[in-house]
Amino acid sequence: MPSATDNRHDIDAVAAFGSFLDDLLSRAESVKQTASLEPPLDKSDFEDIRAQLSQILGHDDSLADETVDVKMDNADTKQEAVDPKRTQRFAILETAVRDTFSNLIATTPIDSPAFVKVWNLFDILAIFSDAEQCEPGLLFWLVEELLDSQTIAGCRKVFDYLESRRERITTKHFKAKKLVILRTCNDLLRRLSRTLDPAFCGRVFIFMFQCFPLGDKSSVNLRGEYHVENVTTFDARPANTDAGADKMDVDADEKGKKQQEKDKTLDPDDLYPIFWPLQESFNQPKKLFDPSHFAAFKAGLESTLEVFKAIDPEQRSRSREKSDRHIEENGESLKRKRSYEDDELAGAFNPKYLTSRDLFKLEISDVAFRRNILVQALIVMDFLLGLSPAAKEKLSSILIPNKSVMYSDHKLSDEDTEWAMKTKQEVETQLKKGSLEANYFHRVVDTVVRRDKNWVRWKIENCPSIERPAVTAEDFVEARRTAGKLAATKRVRATPMGSLPLDFLDDGNEAVAMEQFKATDRYALPELTSFKRGIADDDFEIEMPTNNETKAAAIEGKASKSWRALRIASKYKLAVFDGIESDEKIDAIFEENVAQESDDATEQPGDDAVFPQDRRPIIIVDASDHTGRHVSQLTSELLTKHPGVLTKVLPHVTRKPEEGESRGDSNFVETQAFNMMRDGDQLLAFTEGDNCWGVSRRAIESITDSGKVAIAVMDRDAVQQVKDFEFSARCIFIQPPASEILKSQLEESGLGDEKTKEALKVASELSEYAATSGFYDAVVSSDLKALEFAVFGTSLNGTTTTEAATGDVTMQDAEPKAA
Repeated sequence: MPSATDNRHDIDAVAAFGSFLDDLLSRAESVKQTASLEPPLDKSDFEDIRAQLSQILGHDDSLADETVDVKMDNADTKQEAVDPKRTQRFAILETAVRDTFSNLIATTPIDSPAFVKVWNLFDILAIFSDAEQCEPGLLFWLVEELLDSQTIAGCRKVFDYLESRRERITTKHFKAKKLVILRTCNDLLRRLSRTLDPAFCGRVFIFMFQCFPLGDKSSVNLRGEYHVENVTTFDARPANTDAGADKMDVDADEKGKKQQEKDKTLDPDDLYPIFWPLQESFNQPKKLFDPSHFAAFKAGLESTLEVFKAIDPEQRSRSREKSDRHIEENGESLKRKRSYEDDELAGAFNPKYLTSRDLFKLEISDVAFRRNILVQALIVMDFLLGLSPAAKEKLSSILIPNKSVMYSDHKLSDEDTEWAMKTKQEVETQLKKGSLEANYFHRVVDTVVRRDKNWVRWKIENCPSIERPAVTAEDFVEARRTAGKLAATKRVRATPMGSLPLDFLDDGNEAVAMEQFKATDRYALPELTSFKRGIADDDFEIEMPTNNETKAAAIEGKASKSWRALRIASKYKLAVFDGIESDEKIDAIFEENVAQESDDATEQPGDDAVFPQDRRPIIIVDASDHTGRHVSQLTSELLTKHPGVLTKVLPHVTRKPEEGESRGDSNFVETQAFNMMRDGDQLLAFTEGDNCWGVSRRAIESITDSGKVAIAVMDRDAVQQVKDFEFSARCIFIQPPASEILKSQLEESGLGDEKTKEALKVASELSEYAATSGFYDAVVSSDLKALEFAVFGTSLNGTTTTEAATGDVTMQDAEPKAA
C-alpha cells in the first residue's frame, strides 16, 4: 500500500513500520475472515510483536522491556532515562499509523466490507497500547478523526465498534485517555439532534457513564450552568376575536357575570400567553431570583395547575369509546385506532414542544404533555425549597462548599416557602391523576427526584471521593478467618444450651411424665425481664473471666439469651429495634417506657375478651386536621374499653417530643433513619417536610403477629397511600359533629374566621365524599357505640348489621371480610 512504499516523511523507520503494519493487517485478514466487528483481534493472534517491533525500530528489546515495566503515570528517575527514546518511538508509530489510517478511510467507504481493515487496525492499536508501545490515546484520536469524517449513519457504525470494545480499550491507562474520550463524545453530541436522534444521544451518554467512574468529576456541572440555548418560541400576540363589536353591546348583567367568572379557570386561549413563558423559568431557574419574574412565575404556574385540575381524565376515554362505536357502526377497521391507546400515549416521548396556538388546547388535554410540564414544575419546586431557611441551615455544616451552586445570596422567604410546599403537593396530586398507572409513574418520578438531591448535596460539598479504600491484607485475613469459623461444622451438644431436659421420660411412669410435660414452664413464653439478669451476669464474666473456658461459655450463653430475648421482644416491641446499634448491647428492649409499649399493648386478653370477626388492621379516619383531637380521644376510649384486644399503632415522627409528651406517644426518630425507612418501603403512609410523619408496616405486623388487632389514626391522604400499597386493612371514617357544634369547637380553639370557614368546608366535603364514594369500609357518627360496632361487627352485644345501618353506622359491605 502507499503508506508502506512511499516514504513521504524521508524517515526510514516510518516506512519500515508502515510495511510491518501492512503485514499485520494482512495476517489479521487470514485470522479474522469476516467483515463484521466480531470477533476482536487479540495478542495471541500474532507472533511476538514486541520483538519484531524492536528489530524494525532498531533498539534493544531489553530497553523495550524496561519501558514496559515503568508506569506511565509515575515520573520517577527510571522513566526520565528512557523518555527520549520512547517519545521518538511513539512519534514514529503514530506517523506510520496515521498514514495507513488516512489511506484506508480515503479509499474505503464505511459501508464496504473492506472497511473491516479499519476495525482491525484499531484492534492492533489496542494491543500496542496495552503493551505500552504507542501513545495510550492514539486509538481514540483516530476514532475522533473518523467520526468527524462520517455522516450520522456512519457515526452509528463507529460507535458500534466503541461499544463492543469498551471494556478492553478503557481498562488500562484510563487517565491518559479520559480527556480525549470526553472530547470525542461531546463533539459527537453537538452534532446530534436530541429531537431527531434521541436514541443515539442516549447511547453516547451511556457509553460515557460506563467508561468514567461514578465519582469522576470530568462531566460534573460544578458551576451550576444551565442550557440557556434551548429557547421555546411561541406566539406572544393576544388571541384574535371577532366579537369586538358585540362587546360594545353587552348589557350590565353579562358584564357582572363575567366579573364573577374572572377568577375561575382560564380558557386555553387566555392561558396560552401565560403558560409558555413558564419554560423560561424551567430552563433558567436562577431568573426566579428576580422578584418581578418570580411573581409572574407564581401566577402563571397557579393558572396552569387550575386548568390541569379542571381537565377530566376520563373525558378522552369517553370520546375514544364514542369514536370507536361510530367507526364500528360504519364498518371501518379499528386496527389503526387501537394502536393509539392512552397508556401508550402517556409513555410516549415528545422530543419538542409544538407551540402553535391552534394546537394548544389539544396539547393540554394530552396526559403525556401534562406530565412533562408537571415533572418540570416538581423539579423547580425542589430547587426553590433548596433555598428555604431550613435547607440553608442543613448546608451550614459544610466546611468548604461549592458556592457556585449554593446561591448563598438568595434565601426564600417563609411565605414563598409555604407557597412552594403547597404547590409541590398540588403538582404531586396532579401527577397521580389520570390512568391506572399514574401512581406508579409518580412513585418513579418521586424516587428519581429524591435521589437526585443526594447528588446535588455531593456537588455542593465539592464532590468528595466516593471510592472506598482498599481492604488491607490484615482485614482480609481476619474476615476470611471469621467466615471460616462461622461456616465450620460444630459438634451438636447432647443438651443444646437453653433447652429443657427430657430425662424424666426414662422413669417409666407415664402419668408422672405427662404431668411434667404439662408444666407451665415447658410451653409458656418466659418473661422478657427474666433474660436481663442472665445477660448482665454473662457480661460480667466476659469482662472479668475466671478462665478461658468460663469466658467462652459466657459468650455463648449471652448469645443464646440475647437471641431468645429479641425473639420475644419482636412480638410487641419491634419498634425499639431501630434503637439497637449492636448485637452486643440490646438494653433498649428492657426499657420500661419505650416506643410502641403501653399498658394496653402488653396486657393479655382476659377469658371473656371479645375479638372482632375481621382481625385485619383498622384505620380510623377523621374529617380534617381540626377534628383529629376528638377522633384521637374517641380512639383512646375504645382502646381503654378493650385492653388486650386492640392496640394502637404509634407513628414515627422526626420532631422532638413536646412538653408532657413521652416516648409512649410516638416513635421519635432521626430524619436520616426516617428517610431510610421511607426509601426502603417500610412506611405504609408518610408525609414530607420539616416534621415528617409515617406509619411503619413492621409495627402493624408485629401487633397482628401477637394476636391483637392494630388500630391506626390517619387522614384521607394517608389512607390513599395505604391503598396504593395494596395493604389489607379496614378503613372507618368518623363523621365530624354537626356544623354548629364543630363551629363552636373551632372558635373556642382560637382559629380565625377564615380558617374556621375553611375547616368547615373541608370537613363537609370529606364527609360527603365518604358517604357517597364507597372509599371506606364503614362510615360512623362521632359516637363510641357506633365506632365499637364498626370495629366488632355482629360479635358485640348481639347487634346486627341491619340494626346498625339504621342510624349511626353505614357499612359499605354487608358481610365482614375474612381476616
